[in-house]
Amino acid sequence: MHRFILAVLLALTAIFAGPVQANEKAEPDPAKSQYWDTIRQITFGDREILDGKDIIRMYLTLKAADSAAVPIMVKGQIDQTSERYIKSIHLIIERNPGPSAGIYHFTPDSGRVQLETRLRFEDYSHIRAVAETNDGKLYMDSRWVKAAGGCSAPMSKFFVPPSLLGKMKFKFNDDHIRDNEPNLVQLMIRHPQESAFAMDFDGDKTPEFVRNVKVTYGGKVVLDAEVDFSLSNNPSLRFNIVPRGEPAELRAYVEDTYDRKWEESVQVVPGARSPDT
Repeated sequence: MHRFILAVLLALTAIFAGPVQANEKAEPDPAKSQYWDTIRQITFGDREILDGKDIIRMYLTLKAADSAAVPIMVKGQIDQTSERYIKSIHLIIERNPGPSAGIYHFTPDSGRVQLETRLRFEDYSHIRAVAETNDGKLYMDSRWVKAAGGCSAPMSKFFVPPSLLGKMKFKFNDDHIRDNEPNLVQLMIRHPQESAFAMDFDGDKTPEFVRNVKVTYGGKVVLDAEVDFSLSNNPSLRFNIVPRGEPAELRAYVEDTYDRKWEESVQVVPGARSPDT
């Protein structure tokens, strides 16, 4: 279903695509976007989308130095509990060749949602974060970002040697593991994240990019992401885990468009030093 949505959105973007207009040097009204109504209808149908300020907030550089690696952070404003939690977050960059910049799934075991990554922007665009809670309600935050050329940038500068392809590393935000509270972890993946829209891309091949990242902690899913080339080269994802008194394994599973699969794991001990691998 996700790939179908991407294909439809790709076709729509080709129809709507065009240069940034002079009157869009300043931020346009997100409610009057010529792209959003169609994208919204295809992705969410007629479902109501509420103001997300009490559920989800998005932070990012509004005028990026590198349009192929724009940092973004999305923070949940509620704790992840079995009674109420953020089930998924859709990141949508309206003017990208494929507007869906990923669907990120969470569970009560995620603690509190905090997602950080880097994205490509092909044109000045609204980016929207739409959160779905476990009761089926949708909440949105949006920003206008001045960045262009990220998806069509030459792939040659993103080359990853075959010996390093799929290599992963965990990095913890703090020196020690805190028990019974969210701990921020970064997962770094070596991968070129090829864009089929790059000016030097070989159109006879299938682009290489990570399409799924799944992370478990103590055998329970804390993050499951459906992504594509909108994720920058050498993808980086930050998210929370919540230790519960006992040592447990943190494990990442990654799959790309060539059906290659990689895994990385590390043992996490509450109260001990962070086990950066």
